[in-house]
Amino acid sequence: MFIDCSNTLPEFIFEEPKEIDPNNTEYRLLFGKKWAQLAGMSKEEFFQKAQQQSVDAVMRDVYAKLEEEFSMDKFLNMLSESGVVYHAIHNMDYGRDGSESPANHDYVAEILKKYPGRFIGFAGYNPHKGTGSLKTVRKAITEQGYKAVVIPPYEHGVKADDRKYYPLYALCDELNIPIWIHSSINYYRQTSVFLDHPSNLEAPLMDFKNLKIIAGHGGWPWVPDLIAMLLKYENLYVDTSAFRPKYIAEPNTGWDMFMYYANSLIQDKIVFGSDWLTLGMPIKDVISEIEAWPLKDSVREKFYWKNANKVFNLGLKAPVLNKNM
Repeated sequence: MFIDCSNTLPEFIFEEPKEIDPNNTEYRLLFGKKWAQLAGMSKEEFFQKAQQQSVDAVMRDVYAKLEEEFSMDKFLNMLSESGVVYHAIHNMDYGRDGSESPANHDYVAEILKKYPGRFIGFAGYNPHKGTGSLKTVRKAITEQGYKAVVIPPYEHGVKADDRKYYPLYALCDELNIPIWIHSSINYYRQTSVFLDHPSNLEAPLMDFKNLKIIAGHGGWPWVPDLIAMLLKYENLYVDTSAFRPKYIAEPNTGWDMFMYYANSLIQDKIVFGSDWLTLGMPIKDVISEIEAWPLKDSVREKFYWKNANKVFNLGLKAPVLNKNM
């Protein structure tokens, strides 16, 4: 049984964007080839087409195929077949423009209502949108069935310890709501690679004693720094999402310290997060590679669902999956 803490709806990943942010070109090249593979196109074919056409033109073809392949019915069946009982919906609020309205949370709220007990809604907050964004998050949590919050500091151009995030942290502390924070390398042009360093989580953890933070994407390449923080702060957790599991288990990839302590000192701090859509891998393949990790059976169970069950207060008692959901 699995609780996936780091993902979203396929349509959020594969819908053709209305506007292409030139600062995001690196992401499209990095992940485009992976999405193309999900659509049945080899990496070589993707790059060959990208040389003959624009990347945007190639991606439009990829998106069209993926939208058909990952309809909601097919998506739900895939989750059930893979043993995923809860799947995250990260409803991000991107951008650095405070003049725009907060991200719409109504659509995901309808999904949560239509498929109860199937998804974990993560409300997106944007510090540039101030009180309006905070009100949106509060409504999402108290009225619309969301169970967590998500922020990508690199997208906002603001470090996680910036006081602009503090109203959100106070709200999460008050409502006992966990927050997922991007805490790894970013490839966003004109943004420091160190903006998402896990050390930026320390001030919020010190200032808000009950605040629960999931450090998204494992803190790579600063894994030792994050491990030290996991040992110190009771309410800090980590996932390894967006990195291919087989490489995490390989020596000298920067994950050695995580694999060493996962079976012992941080076994109660690790949660399963895949970002399989971003990886461009069917989730069953992601899980298959994690199955090869040298984890104790008791730790594997904690990593797959028990720790997340506690963090999100889901109340799961036994590994039972309803195949009809």
